Amino acid sequence: MGRRRQWPEPPSRSPRGRHGRFVNYARTASATPVRWLRPRNEEEVIRCVATARASGQKVKVVGAGHSWSPIGVPVDLALTLDGLSGIVERGDGWVRVRAGTRLRRLLADLAAEGQTLATVTSVAQQSIAGALATGSHGSSLGHGNLSTLVTGARLVRADGSVLDVKEGDGRLDALRVHLGALGVVTDLTLRTTPSFRVAETIERVPVEKVGPRVEQLGRSAEYVKIWWLPYTSDALIFRGERTDEPATRWPAPEARRLLENWVPRAVLPPLFAWQNRRPGRVPAFNRTASHWLATDRRVGVSTLMLSTPEPPRHHETEGAVALPGGGDAFERVVRMIGGLSTPVNFILELRYCRGDGIWMSPAYGADVVHLGACTALDSGRREYFEAFWREMRRFDARPHWAKEMDHAESELRPLYPMADRFVALRDDLDPDRLFANPFLDRILGP
Repeated sequence: MGRRRQWPEPPSRSPRGRHGRFVNYARTASATPVRWLRPRNEEEVIRCVATARASGQKVKVVGAGHSWSPIGVPVDLALTLDGLSGIVERGDGWVRVRAGTRLRRLLADLAAEGQTLATVTSVAQQSIAGALATGSHGSSLGHGNLSTLVTGARLVRADGSVLDVKEGDGRLDALRVHLGALGVVTDLTLRTTPSFRVAETIERVPVEKVGPRVEQLGRSAEYVKIWWLPYTSDALIFRGERTDEPATRWPAPEARRLLENWVPRAVLPPLFAWQNRRPGRVPAFNRTASHWLATDRRVGVSTLMLSTPEPPRHHETEGAVALPGGGDAFERVVRMIGGLSTPVNFILELRYCRGDGIWMSPAYGADVVHLGACTALDSGRREYFEAFWREMRRFDARPHWAKEMDHAESELRPLYPMADRFVALRDDLDPDRLFANPFLDRILGP
């Protein structure tokens, strides 16, 4: 495939707003930290942690801030790892990368060496440590979330010591989805695979026929996801299989760059603004727009085919349901949307993930479907998300840590069998809660 970069790389987004404020991607959380810390290597990270400890201040790694939840909101000191970026070392089937590396850059650098990751997230603006911290995932019953690729991690503890955890150490399954609660991750080792192309097909299926077939559909290809645009009659089944066929003309990297820089910034924001002024017209618009979606068979490098262009800002929440209940959950949410008093103008997405043994992973212990509810309308969002979670709680759904959620420790503990062990490890690594913030206090306990 040559050494040409297959993933166009726009400038990295920073969560630092004007006047030193922290603002997350969704603009749902912000704070003004006392100070921003910018270490350039692990030794400087250790000094930053020592500074926080000596001053009695809390320190929070902010990553790229690509979240809807307040998981990365700093209280006192904001620590950005943008200075710790790039590949440190590579070998046969593995790569060691600095924690602040944007996932997009990692994929581009791997592609230049003919390597990639077997599974990727829908978008790649996150820092690698941040994506892993929250259990970010793609969509495949043949692959786990991104954290399942981790074979080693280095962590600066609250006392300034460095913990180097490798496979065989039981604590690795805590660090793989660390929630930013255990320390400052400085580098990670990941499994890689030779670059490959994916052939994508899109099938239109009447939405009422999706629920009974959710498990069967998930096993019908290596990569599968389902989109339904509310008020339309059909859902779209995206299937991806590895292939040696040459890439089709679409999607070319140049076209992806155009999509990522023009459509989300110039086309969709005015459309969403119009819909906010005229929400009653959303159902008719959705039905019309559904006919514009192309269903041509396409072939391209995996990183392009398994991801989507970054959408404009919107609101999003997501719950993981054990695979056997996924179809019922999907049907209930579809019916619920039809009964809301305000419309929904963004897709309902169903993605798959193989079960794992990672302590705080939403896929712990079982294969799951992730149902994602999205809207770009200001009115009705609260009603929609509250109704969504009334349905999802019937299935003991686990929330995505980086998306909007109102769960607290008392509800989450029964959903995560390893939560007590995770908190016990946190007590050992950070007994004084140097890395805490109000979100972690809410979901893990103060």
